[in-house]
Amino acid sequence: MRRHWLPGEDDSEQSLARALWLHKNQAQSLEAIVANGVNRAFGGK
Repeated sequence: MRRHWLPGEDDSEQSLARALWLHKNQAQSLEAIVANGVNRAFGGK
């Protein structure tokens, strides 16, 4: 995961934690985007 998000960083604890935070943040953003899209498609305006 660290290589995907931070390809130029080493495998330090700080880099791994930062990559994990970026991954979780991206997943939460995508979740909100999908939920909004489903809401618009099936019930919202």
